[in-house]
Amino acid sequence: MLKTMKKNKVLAIIANALLIVWGGTLMAAGPLDTSVTIEKAMNKASVNTQLRVDKLADQTSDMAQTYQVTLQSIDSLKAYNSSIEGFIRKQKAEMDSIQGQMDGIDGTERAVIPMMEDMIESLDQFVQLDMPFLKVERERRVNFLREMMLSVNISNSEKYRKILEAYQIENDYGSSVTSYEEKITIGGVEKTVDFLRFGRVALVYQSRDEETRAYYDVSNRNWVAVGDEYRRTIREGIKMARGQSNLNLIHLPISTAKAAR
Repeated sequence: MLKTMKKNKVLAIIANALLIVWGGTLMAAGPLDTSVTIEKAMNKASVNTQLRVDKLADQTSDMAQTYQVTLQSIDSLKAYNSSIEGFIRKQKAEMDSIQGQMDGIDGTERAVIPMMEDMIESLDQFVQLDMPFLKVERERRVNFLREMMLSVNISNSEKYRKILEAYQIENDYGSSVTSYEEKITIGGVEKTVDFLRFGRVALVYQSRDEETRAYYDVSNRNWVAVGDEYRRTIREGIKMARGQSNLNLIHLPISTAKAAR
């Protein structure tokens, strides 16, 4: 029995020893686990912080690039604005110049319009005093110019051009040779005659039956009948003017030297 008691006592001592060892082990394991947990948390926080730092660095880089682009855009806008300001100043100067020209044109037009009207009146007087060739056509041209001056749909420059054109036509009559047909009254009888004009030197006509002929006397402003001696020459002159025969010298009745002046 004593042996048994000793045996139990030994077992009790061993059990107590194991409890002490296990307890110490457990007590020692507690702080170690806590330390590991804290270290892991710190590592994780460090990683998160680094990620945030990297993200902020990227954002800062992007902002720097955006800032540089913005600065370049501002410089471009400044250059553009400077160019536009110069363009506006130039346009304003041109507008001022045009306005000045327009003001001058208004004054010029006030002087040009009466001048053009005087030119038309002078042309009309010239036609009335000139040899009476193509009288209807020339008077119609003058009337057209008068009506044209009343039109608001025709510019003054175009009106002036038309007047100069009419003057040029009258001027060309003085260096041209032409023949045309017209009806006139001779001795109370209407007849168709052929007119022949050599510039403003000679104007004659001959009836189609060649029985009547005359020349225009500028000095007396009337028609003077001529005899049969001019029948052939007038006929030849009419053919030459119409391109029906070759040019040649012919003898025609003309106004006196005094009338020619």
